[in-house]
Amino acid sequence: MQRIRTRLDETHHGFRSEAVGHLLMAHILDLYDVHMRTHAAMRLSGRTALLLNRFVALLYEGAWRRHRDVAHYASLLCVTPHYLSELCRKVSGRPATYWIDLFTMQEVCRLLSQRGRTVAGIAADLHFSSPAHFSAYVAKRLGLSPARYRAGLARR
Repeated sequence: MQRIRTRLDETHHGFRSEAVGHLLMAHILDLYDVHMRTHAAMRLSGRTALLLNRFVALLYEGAWRRHRDVAHYASLLCVTPHYLSELCRKVSGRPATYWIDLFTMQEVCRLLSQRGRTVAGIAADLHFSSPAHFSAYVAKRLGLSPARYRAGLARR
């Protein structure tokens, strides 16, 4: 996570978004690995591994920009939302929503750190139904509003 934070702060890097994306993917795979090691008896079937790889690939490709509901991903993977979430929980200890939110919030924090961006503009770019819905989403996950998050960044 520290490497991701460091890369997010490196605004001069020409491939910053790609580097952050790959670090995030590595982080997810590390978490999966840690969880699997603690549950050594658990072995993934080829289908389970394929489903999880496809789910993570959809997130990595940016599907979370438009779709933050598990049902969307489950539909694409031809499984139920409950099954997809349980697979994620079985392998990583976290539900599918956690991973969707992780990708989304990394980008939200990055965009909020850009001073020229408005909250309404960020909400629109990330396809939230309204700035109010975006603010509620951020507040629920960060514990503070987008404006307060930005104020905290300005004090650094």
